[in-house]
Amino acid sequence: MQEYPNVVPIWGIQHEWELDQWLELTERNPRLTPELRAVIETDRKDLAGSFCRSCGYCLPCAAGIDIPQAARMSALLRRSPYQPYMSDAWHEKMHQIENCVHCGACKSRCPYGLDTPNLLVEMLKDYDAFYAEHHND
Repeated sequence: MQEYPNVVPIWGIQHEWELDQWLELTERNPRLTPELRAVIETDRKDLAGSFCRSCGYCLPCAAGIDIPQAARMSALLRRSPYQPYMSDAWHEKMHQIENCVHCGACKSRCPYGLDTPNLLVEMLKDYDAFYAEHHND
C-alpha cells in the first residue's frame, strides 16, 4: 500500500511473522480503499490529542513514575497483548501515579504539549477498570 513512492511506514516488529506480513504487503501492493481509509481515520481520532508517543522527554519523574508506558497504557491494553500488564508488578507500577506531586516538570518537557499529570490520572482510571475485568483472564 504505497500511497507515496519511496515512503515506508516503520513501526515495531516483534515477530518474524509480522515481518512476513510486511513483505507480503509490498509484493501485493494493495490500494487504499475507502474502507481502509475509514479505519485509519477512526484510529487517528482515537489517538489524537492525548496520544503519548513514548519519546521519554518527560523523564525523569520525581515520583518515579514510568511516564512513557503509563501515559499510553490504554493503547497498550487494547492494541497489544494485554496479559503482561495484568501482573502484580505492572499493577504496582501503574499505582505509582498516585504518588504524582503535580510538579509539572513532565508537562513542561513534553514536545507534544500533553497535559501529562491529568493524562496519567485518566490512564490509571482506565487501567483499574480494565484490570478489574481482565486480571484473571
